[in-house]
Amino acid sequence: MNAASRILGRIGTRTMMAGAFAIGAGLAAFALTALGINPRGISDGLRATARWSFLPFWLAYASGPAAGLFGSRFAPLAARVRDFGLAYAAAQTVHAGLVAWLYAISPKPPVPFATLIFFLVGLFWTYLLALLSVKRIASRLNSSLVWSLRQIGVQYIMLAFLRDFALAPLREDLGFQLLYAPFFLLCVAGIAMWAANAALRISMRVKWLPVSRSES
Repeated sequence: MNAASRILGRIGTRTMMAGAFAIGAGLAAFALTALGINPRGISDGLRATARWSFLPFWLAYASGPAAGLFGSRFAPLAARVRDFGLAYAAAQTVHAGLVAWLYAISPKPPVPFATLIFFLVGLFWTYLLALLSVKRIASRLNSSLVWSLRQIGVQYIMLAFLRDFALAPLREDLGFQLLYAPFFLLCVAGIAMWAANAALRISMRVKWLPVSRSES
């Protein structure tokens, strides 16, 4: 973890964002080159970019709870939560571009309307959270409001990923399901750590709650 921390410390926010975008673009280009610029190629590009963008999001989501539960060894990751979130937003931009492209070339809507709305709401939260990561913007808003928006946003995005990784493989063969299994398990592990860390923080507050005079 120390070596990883040193390497991570040398990577700036902009570099992380540019790298996340470049990898996503590379995955999309590979899918389109291999399968052609058609719905099948774009669909495979969407699968690849969704799984890629999930990884920096998961680090943004789970690093804080991991540090709270398992101690300082995860503190370097928790300190870069903002950067991981911005890297996710950059990677997700490639994914969103492919979605728009797929709609542009498809004679009829490629996914149900409800699925599109679910995705667009997640995209809204993605870019809203990116805006709230800008200190000049966040400082002008009520801190409790910013905190609440961040919590709602990250939970919705995690729910969107969980839904995708749980439902998409059901329409495919076993090999495809096995490719999605690690991402589904990461979703479950991240949610479990977040819930456990929240429960721990609540229990600590209750434990150290001052006793009123009427109770003494």
